[in-house]
Amino acid sequence: MVTGPIRNFTRSNELNTKLHAMIPAGSHTYSKGEDQFPWLSPKIMARADGAYSWDVDDNRFLDWAMGNRVMILGHNYPAVNEAVKRQIDLGLNFSRPGMLEYEVAEFLLDLWGWPEMVKFGKNGSDVTTAAVKLARAYTGRKYAAVCGDQPFFSIHDWFIGSTPMNAGILEEESRYTLSFRYNDIASVEALYARHPGQIACMILEPVKNEEPKDNFLEKLRALTEREGTVLIFDEMIAGMRFDIRGAHHLYGVFPDLVTYGKAISNGFSFSALAGKRDIMELGGLKHDKPRVFLLSQTHSSETVGLAACKATIEECQRIDITKHVWGVGKRLIDGFRKLAHQEKVANHVRIIGFDCNPQILCTREDGSYWPELHTSFHEEVISYGVLIPWITITYSHRDEELAKTFEALQAGMRKVKRVLDSGAAVESTFTGPAVKPVFRPYNRCMQGTCGRLNANAPQRPCCQENVEGVSK
Repeated sequence: MVTGPIRNFTRSNELNTKLHAMIPAGSHTYSKGEDQFPWLSPKIMARADGAYSWDVDDNRFLDWAMGNRVMILGHNYPAVNEAVKRQIDLGLNFSRPGMLEYEVAEFLLDLWGWPEMVKFGKNGSDVTTAAVKLARAYTGRKYAAVCGDQPFFSIHDWFIGSTPMNAGILEEESRYTLSFRYNDIASVEALYARHPGQIACMILEPVKNEEPKDNFLEKLRALTEREGTVLIFDEMIAGMRFDIRGAHHLYGVFPDLVTYGKAISNGFSFSALAGKRDIMELGGLKHDKPRVFLLSQTHSSETVGLAACKATIEECQRIDITKHVWGVGKRLIDGFRKLAHQEKVANHVRIIGFDCNPQILCTREDGSYWPELHTSFHEEVISYGVLIPWITITYSHRDEELAKTFEALQAGMRKVKRVLDSGAAVESTFTGPAVKPVFRPYNRCMQGTCGRLNANAPQRPCCQENVEGVSK
């Protein structure tokens, strides 16, 4: 076991090179890629338990990332694993619907209260795309509007085509995805003015890093009802954290369709689309309207994910996970801000968001994101055994984990203070390149909007480099 600052990633680096030779991006999720972390960080993980994970060099890390926010109880949680093991002995997939599909559907609809039907998937993109498809079929309209302040809704063309990383996607597909701003009802009204009677759906996370202001959600609900638009809430992240039923229950604003995934099954692959019967039934057999090919996946009915979902939610109800997550989060935020003021870096190392779903940002004085400082800060925090690129509070995060986290955060903040006081170029204070946005047109781009392709974009050093197929 390594004691003191962690600097040895020899085995990780060796395997990482081989991984990239076999797997595009060296990862099956872009947010887990090497361009999202400091170079001095674990690249290949070996195992995990509770609030901790170990890399292939046997470095132990206090894990706040929890996969990609897919845990709510913690790694290797006994009650969930045992339920899955029991189910394995009863069968994984059947030639007709299984009893567990009935039981989980009934359980979830009873828990959520307002939806009338539910359909299962294996990941978030499955169900968000299915929701958009239903909305288009139900309304007979083409346009889908997404919240532009929220980073991700699907891997599928209807959404990715609207991002800077849109190679391989038809322009005619992309043009039917529009964007509005969170807490800006005027931006929604402007879309309706430009596309009257043409918008099939509005899709957004009901809440992310800021409170809905001036009754934004209520006004959005009223506008979509007036315009005949399907309102879709994406509860991938907020669901299970803000409220076990979904964040929209806290605000009393109910959509037409809702999607869940990630922590709903504590790391096992499972997602769900739920909503009003008259929309959902378009993917069914009990109507005379044009048929929607909704979700028809070999593994949607695979019993491991179903068993994990039911066991996860039952355990979350038993332990009152909502109270735990909000409580730990408040202590984390309060302790973080106290440290940042104490170390005199509060204008550069910030924590934002809700107690149940906070986020760390390294910024310039004006509050704009500073990727180089972010990289320098996290390199130091990681060296003290804390992996916190994003924050996923689970039942396994307790007093001991908070204490260890504050020690590592303090070390990172002190490094930031030294760096800023020295006047040195921030990019010289860490090993390797700075982290980069996932959605960027070229790998060498350091920002989402390429300065070579967009004259109005900030000009950074990468904008001056030669890029194949792009003329300056």
